[in-house]
Amino acid sequence: MKIVLINPPQIYAKTWIAAGVTPPMGLLYLAASLKKSGHEPIIIDAVVEASENTFKICNGIAGRGLNFTDIISRIPEDTVLVGITNLFSFAFPLVRELARAIKNVHRSVPVALGGAHPSATPLETVSDESIDCVVISEGDRTIVELVNNIHNYSVLRGVDGIAYKDEAGIPRVNPKTKFIEDIDTLPFPARELVPFDKYYEIGKAHGPSQSKWTPILSSRGCPYQCTFCTPKLWDRRYRMRTAENVLAEIEECVEKYGIREFHFEDENFTVNKKRTIAICRGIIEKKLKIRWQTPNGIRASVTDEAMLDVMQEAGCHHITFAPESGSERVLNEIIRKQQDLHKVTALVKHASKIGLKTAAYFMGGLPGETIADVEKSISYAGKLARIGLDEIAFSRFVPLPGSELYDKLVSEGRFNTDWKSLISTGDLSEGKSWSEFISSDKLRKLRRKAYIIFYLSKIFYHPLKIIRSIINVLIRREELKTERTLINWLRAKN
Repeated sequence: MKIVLINPPQIYAKTWIAAGVTPPMGLLYLAASLKKSGHEPIIIDAVVEASENTFKICNGIAGRGLNFTDIISRIPEDTVLVGITNLFSFAFPLVRELARAIKNVHRSVPVALGGAHPSATPLETVSDESIDCVVISEGDRTIVELVNNIHNYSVLRGVDGIAYKDEAGIPRVNPKTKFIEDIDTLPFPARELVPFDKYYEIGKAHGPSQSKWTPILSSRGCPYQCTFCTPKLWDRRYRMRTAENVLAEIEECVEKYGIREFHFEDENFTVNKKRTIAICRGIIEKKLKIRWQTPNGIRASVTDEAMLDVMQEAGCHHITFAPESGSERVLNEIIRKQQDLHKVTALVKHASKIGLKTAAYFMGGLPGETIADVEKSISYAGKLARIGLDEIAFSRFVPLPGSELYDKLVSEGRFNTDWKSLISTGDLSEGKSWSEFISSDKLRKLRRKAYIIFYLSKIFYHPLKIIRSIINVLIRREELKTERTLINWLRAKN
């Protein structure tokens, strides 16, 4: 049967310069499972197909990518299911409007949503008249079962991990209880279903890239319990692919698609030291001439200097750390992240010594956070600049449905499902503070201060790095995420 999977347009503003354009890996995995079961999946990536096209949607929301009419025109008449991915909560109003537009034309075709937002809000999401089903959390096997029984309500009642409307139109939720334990059994993502050359042409990968690249996932889930994140959507299960399986996918990408760069988007690539080193040793022994990086971040508490050495030898060129805060109080009492800042410092210093490019993520505006806490983060970021950190991202906290801090804000009456208020911008001009002690205007000023202090420290202590970055931007060579962003900004100006 024919199934259409849609990566919807992005909510977008002209002032945003950091919004990425990357292949929808979740949809590629679903498509691979559907193909393996004998179905015919079609992927419409609205963003990559028209990344320069912007259009108004509703209520002040603008989209970037194919407009709704163009998307609908690509849905074949014999489609049995339309699936739309919805990662960020702030994008739900756009996704809902797209679903309504599709139903206006293809009235009898069921529309299903998947991704983090509908997984965290399945009952609310499926209650919308335009949405027939939600695939909760991990959907590789669920989507096949759903397609095979799309109109069989007696079977749907027993499908694990879906929300749907029954025969009477009443929303029902089957909680997610079954997860794929052996993820080596899954087929590799169906990369042939999306136009990779267009992603390369647009040049807005998650991490810096210099040749043909792809995202790759070597594990699923996260075993930790940070209060700002949503591990409970995956039942806090951390499952790893074997080194052999990961290496087989890398080899397929090299041989079949000519890919030479890999962006590991794992939540925690280095959690298991033995496996991480086995992947690195395999790359070296197989003489795979590739470059790779960890743009989604690695956890310092499970990483050591010996691991960084092997990673660098195996072609790793850029790593991202996620200290989140320079305040021990915030780390221990608010976000409960098991983080040793002294270890982060030591790893950044060693990575710089062996030639790895490094980035660090920070966030501000957390519930309960004070100005003094943010100032500690700014000071710590400056310290990392002095010892060699190459770049930072100082973002604002966004409450994610399914996270402990989101539940806290809802219970206190401080959030009322106004999803537009969660829009995460790519500049410093906007941003809401969720701290009782920091105004939104003050948070914007603190974010600017963080960048100023970081780069002034970098200029003073590592002027050659600044000069190298300037040269890289001028010759369009990406070694840092910052350089990629500046290159794209210059392209937009020309």
